[in-house]
Amino acid sequence: MEKNKSALVLSGGGALGLAHIGALRVLEKKYTFDWYAGVSAGAIVAAGLACGMNARQIENAIKKTNLFDLAFDFSWKNTGLITGDTIRDSLDEIYGERTFEDLNVPLFIGATDFSTGERVTLTSGNIAAAVRASLAVPVLFEPYFHTASGRYLVDGGLSQNFPVDLAIQKYQGHKIIGINVANVQPVPTDFHTDKFFGRNKDLVKNLQRTFKIFFQSQQQFKSDERVQIIEPNLSEFSSATLSHSKHIAIMDLGENTLNSLLESEKL
Repeated sequence: MEKNKSALVLSGGGALGLAHIGALRVLEKKYTFDWYAGVSAGAIVAAGLACGMNARQIENAIKKTNLFDLAFDFSWKNTGLITGDTIRDSLDEIYGERTFEDLNVPLFIGATDFSTGERVTLTSGNIAAAVRASLAVPVLFEPYFHTASGRYLVDGGLSQNFPVDLAIQKYQGHKIIGINVANVQPVPTDFHTDKFFGRNKDLVKNLQRTFKIFFQSQQQFKSDERVQIIEPNLSEFSSATLSHSKHIAIMDLGENTLNSLLESEKL
């Protein structure tokens, strides 16, 4: 059976990005993608797909390199807790020396200029370098000097975590599928109260909440009938989880979400 063609946009979301892989196990049965955009964790997956890998191959590559263990190569500088050098090495293993120019399909990787706050879309040069820049969460990672653009770049989620607008502007096909794994449930109504701060003393949770607020204010793009947004309910999981059993559960939830859409003929 001939597959439908579509653009694919994958959001950032830390470990929640593993849901992209589960979703793609289902999507690739029905769709072939000829245009990709991704940010942070979504950039890891989008780049793998653009390089010709399928969902299972990306999953195996991530497991082999222990990519979502964050490879704790602690920094001795004061610009980030982790250098990110080991992660860059892992990305090199996944993508090799491939460049955007080597690809047969368009690939757009989102990052943020740490100096100006400007949104940056990377479309040339080494793919591993672009992905490394896209996932450089400030404070956690050192800002990444991206040689091709001559800028210090950080996580693309700071400026646009879900770049559906790029697909609307640039993709000429008839279908755009966007998968948003960031937990965008509303912040608690008691966010400003002493009660909230009394029970939420975890710095990691506070960092997650900070990014949630960023993401809520970003998801704005003009209406386009080609766009289908898919948002697995990952509220029970953390974007910072290092648990392998939870990683598997996140992937399975992504797969189950897409199977439900397929069965209900909404995909």
